[in-house]
Amino acid sequence: MKRQGKNFIFFFLLLSGLALLLIWGINHPQNYSFLSFSPSLNEKRSSANSPSFNLLFLGIAGNGSRGVLLTDTIFVSHIDLEKEKISLISIPRDLWVKGNIYPSGIKINGLFDLENKGKQFSSSCSFNLIKKEVENILGIKIDYVTVFDLEGVEKLVDSIGGINIYLPKDVTDPYLVNPHHPSEIFHLKAGWNYLDGAMVAKFVRTRYAPSGDFYRIQHQHQIIAALRDKVGQLTNMWQFPTWFKLWKSLSGHYLTNLNFNLAWRILQLVKTVPADQIQYLTLSNRKPDNLLISTMRLFGGKKVDVLLPRAGENNYSLIHNYIQEKIND
Repeated sequence: MKRQGKNFIFFFLLLSGLALLLIWGINHPQNYSFLSFSPSLNEKRSSANSPSFNLLFLGIAGNGSRGVLLTDTIFVSHIDLEKEKISLISIPRDLWVKGNIYPSGIKINGLFDLENKGKQFSSSCSFNLIKKEVENILGIKIDYVTVFDLEGVEKLVDSIGGINIYLPKDVTDPYLVNPHHPSEIFHLKAGWNYLDGAMVAKFVRTRYAPSGDFYRIQHQHQIIAALRDKVGQLTNMWQFPTWFKLWKSLSGHYLTNLNFNLAWRILQLVKTVPADQIQYLTLSNRKPDNLLISTMRLFGGKKVDVLLPRAGENNYSLIHNYIQEKIND
């Protein structure tokens, strides 16, 4: 699980960095060379000039899907430049939250949708509501945000020629269909499986198991690990124009406020940070964290399964202490 967590962090940071590289490339077409940019980790840091900062990553289904703006993937990467340490903090989508705009309560994965109600996913979307809520939950400031949609992941997987994953057990979900054979339910056999973009999009959404959404999170980690390995191999062979073409094809599938120089320093950090300086944390109702409890709440006229802080509804004191202990260790 720790190895998957490291891969998950690396791929997200690589994803964010390359997305910002595309933005820079569009505005500076005369400088298509990696050699033009090699800032040191010791250079002046972010605008806040802080030795550490936090990046919030949100994964959504995207336009044309049901629940277009629901953020079913939510995690924060805490980057400490001085200690060369990375902490990944995953937040389950079913965490129940309350605020001035949503006093009766809502699952945290609905906040991005609530703020941008009626919109399609585009650069006009804003993420202030969920950003502030995550800050409230974790007790840390969120400096940067990246939102990525599922179609973008499909395009990325197909662009790199697909991926291979190993499954210890068969995966079957009667609520999903095989994208290549719509009359069949989704099924993958135990062992090695080759997945193209369409199959990846299905696999990361399956949660037909007693553990529900935590089962889906496990699958997402497997995909990210495989993507990280494949992209890592290609970065040693592909030239900048190839990467530029790939990321240009992803235009419209991500939204971020990261700047290029900072993203590039993050990539440098990930390459050099020791394995024991990367930690994977999860807010869950399971050991070893055990920070949440499972219960039910009324939403939309019916009862739904939700997660609440173990310390009490809207009481994040235990979570704050836990996060500070881990990131300052």
